[in-house]
Amino acid sequence: MISQNHMIKFEEGEEIIKIVRRHYIVVLPMITLLIIAAIAPLLIYSFLISNTVGLSEDLTESLVYFFAEWRVFAYSVWLLLLWIIFFLEWTNYYLDLWVLTNRRIVDIDQIGFFNREVTSFQYGQIQDITVETRGFIETFLKYGTLHIQTAGHSRNILIRDAHYPEEARSLILQTQEKLKSRLGATIGLS
Repeated sequence: MISQNHMIKFEEGEEIIKIVRRHYIVVLPMITLLIIAAIAPLLIYSFLISNTVGLSEDLTESLVYFFAEWRVFAYSVWLLLLWIIFFLEWTNYYLDLWVLTNRRIVDIDQIGFFNREVTSFQYGQIQDITVETRGFIETFLKYGTLHIQTAGHSRNILIRDAHYPEEARSLILQTQEKLKSRLGATIGLS
């Protein structure tokens, strides 16, 4: 949960309605690749010393000697590099989000470990909301791209691979209507 002391300064009375994140399925290919990359050196080493390739005995002994001296260090450095890549990707996945409050939408775009772009806009600025789901997998797993066009922003605000984008769209439209009706009632009373 996002606390008020961290990434976003909330106004008095502002409450979080929903946090929209990317679907977890988008990180599975990266995790699979990292697992394969972690196992690959062990398989390559086993393959090279098994004499299946038909390497000369001297070359096989040289490889065994080299790997005996350096395998723990080299493999540890390799795993450390893969671990850093995993945390970089996980940080980008986990901290890319939209925070829907009762007053505005905050788009947090995490780019690497130390680069974050935060954009916020009021519901009154929203001109159009589009949900784009492509293909069987996105439809079946209920994720897609959520586009918002706003007045006053030079670019579209979007979250790719959002989990339950239709639900988020409906919630945004409902909140926008509530604020419009509340504003209309306030203006009508004045």
